[in-house]
Amino acid sequence: MNEFFQALKNKRARREYFKSILVGAASTLLDFLVTALILYLAYHEHYDGFMGVFTGKLKADVVHPTVPAISIYITATVLSFIVSILFNYIMSIFFVYEYGNVGKNTKGFTKFAIFALIGLTITTVSSVICSQVFGLSGSNVWWIKIAIAVLVFIFNFFTRKYFVFNIALIRDDENTINL
Repeated sequence: MNEFFQALKNKRARREYFKSILVGAASTLLDFLVTALILYLAYHEHYDGFMGVFTGKLKADVVHPTVPAISIYITATVLSFIVSILFNYIMSIFFVYEYGNVGKNTKGFTKFAIFALIGLTITTVSSVICSQVFGLSGSNVWWIKIAIAVLVFIFNFFTRKYFVFNIALIRDDENTINL
């Protein structure tokens, strides 16, 4: 962890970190919007408008809050994560990392996707544990997503910085990423 704070003394590393926060926030917002859209499409008869998905406000004639079926919740989580990861990859190449072109090839995208799948696994398993084991649902779903998003952001930043968009991984002779 000390290496992380030492690295932030570097102006480029600080700039990448803060750009990563901006892109991560935009990706998370996109993730939330896609999740909300899917939940709204699945349960629109229960929510008092689209914003009801976020606030937990239900239509007047709905007596009991509807807990999204785990299949709908996981589908929404997976699809929204995929959309946000594609957005994040594009932004990482062109905006976040000074050496974004390092990961702009098949091998770079593959590594990005593998780490994204690990992040998706962390997100999915954490979501299932929180919703099923701890019984958190309804408006609590968003608190779960926020907490998980913070953990996955930290994981994503380090894996992308050191394993995907790291200029030191390029071999001069072949111009390929080498681990």
